[in-house]
Amino acid sequence: MSDEKKYKRLLSNTATVGIGTLGSKLLVYLLVRLYTSVLTNEEFSIASNITEMATLLIPFISLGIGEAVFRFAMDKNYNRNEVFTQGFVAVGIGALLLPIVAVIFLNIDYFDSYVPLLILYILSSAIHTNCSQYIRAKALFKLYAVQGLLNTLLTIGLNILFLIPLNMGITGYVLSVAVADLLSSLFLFVVAKLWRDLSFKELKKSTLKAMLLYSLPLIPTTISWWITNVSDRYMITFMQGDSVNGLYAAAYKIPTLLMVLIGIFNSAWKYSAVEERSESNSAVFFSNVYHTFTTCLILVSGGIIAFSKVFSAMMFGEDFRAAWVYIPILTLAMAFSALSSFTGTIFIVEKKSRYSLYTALVAAIVNIALNFLLIPRFEGDTIGAMGAAIATLVAYLIMFSLRLYFSTKLVPYRTYLLETLLNFLVLAAMAITVSLEVPYWILLQAVFGVLLLVVNRKVILTLLKQGIALIKR
Repeated sequence: MSDEKKYKRLLSNTATVGIGTLGSKLLVYLLVRLYTSVLTNEEFSIASNITEMATLLIPFISLGIGEAVFRFAMDKNYNRNEVFTQGFVAVGIGALLLPIVAVIFLNIDYFDSYVPLLILYILSSAIHTNCSQYIRAKALFKLYAVQGLLNTLLTIGLNILFLIPLNMGITGYVLSVAVADLLSSLFLFVVAKLWRDLSFKELKKSTLKAMLLYSLPLIPTTISWWITNVSDRYMITFMQGDSVNGLYAAAYKIPTLLMVLIGIFNSAWKYSAVEERSESNSAVFFSNVYHTFTTCLILVSGGIIAFSKVFSAMMFGEDFRAAWVYIPILTLAMAFSALSSFTGTIFIVEKKSRYSLYTALVAAIVNIALNFLLIPRFEGDTIGAMGAAIATLVAYLIMFSLRLYFSTKLVPYRTYLLETLLNFLVLAAMAITVSLEVPYWILLQAVFGVLLLVVNRKVILTLLKQGIALIKR
């Protein structure tokens, strides 16, 4: 395939997924205003902790099979129908652990009232992941985008229904996501006729074994990601209380918007990366995409940091406005997280999942250690969680550094290291001046913004030229 066709396909697939999901994902973020108006700080903290605990348990119950379904369904050496079926077999095997999960959490006062909800959330997410990853592997990007839109609209509608007229509080917050996942899976089964791809008669143990050998190492990897990304909220809860954690959980919603944008791109990027694996010039392709991706990431991150207080005022209820102070540091952390995800794609392409594990594990250990060290050093409702934000930033910085090193050993692509370093130094300066509200910080944000444009001018001009060329056609 020619270079031009590679980039066009990647851009087309990204646009297809983006058109179908970006608007709907942004609508979900508008619900943060609803959450922070209807729920108290404590209720929002508890609801967030329930969903994040479910996120931790999902890899155990699904045996991490979702990523294997995507990767093996794209491998021409395996029968797609068989791979899809094995995905459900793996979930069925993992579901045998659910009674143990129920017993454990029924004996934890913090979660005991929500155990059925927790189990429903886990199962619905595992089923939906299998179905959505499978249609993505089949390059059904339009359908993938449509089901993403449907899932989001269902979540929004059910959130409004459960939280306002039915006044279901914490239960309504969690239940809306689980029901939306189940209905989205049903939609895919009907529209994509996925029941035709389920075949339990000709299953091969060798295929399941190969898939599990790929996916099982991803379980501790996912757990390590969870520790780096989420464990701080539990530690804040028990060190500083639900009130402080409620602010922190709300603040996390803003920089996570960055990950929504990255997720849209990654849905297309993983497919292109696997397809180009055998090409002789794959390193050049990786280099160019990495350079463009990093530039766009830096510019969006800079915008979020500069307008942290504005986003907070727009999206949070009155009681949550103080959460803005965490947004700049967390945005910087999410930028390193996004780069970690991008470089980690190479481990998927090369089926070297152990590198994903090693790097995520190191980051998790660093995060836990720094949380214990830093969280107690900050006190008060407005800055009580700042130690956790700093710990998350350092952990993701270390993860990215390690993944950059290992990924370039597998695929020797150009990393533009000096340019990347300059970009993040500017972002760090932006985050510090905003969080501390130093004198003339608004003016300084404008200066830093200009610096980012200067550092990234080559990629920006190239993108503008390509955009103009597309418009003229």
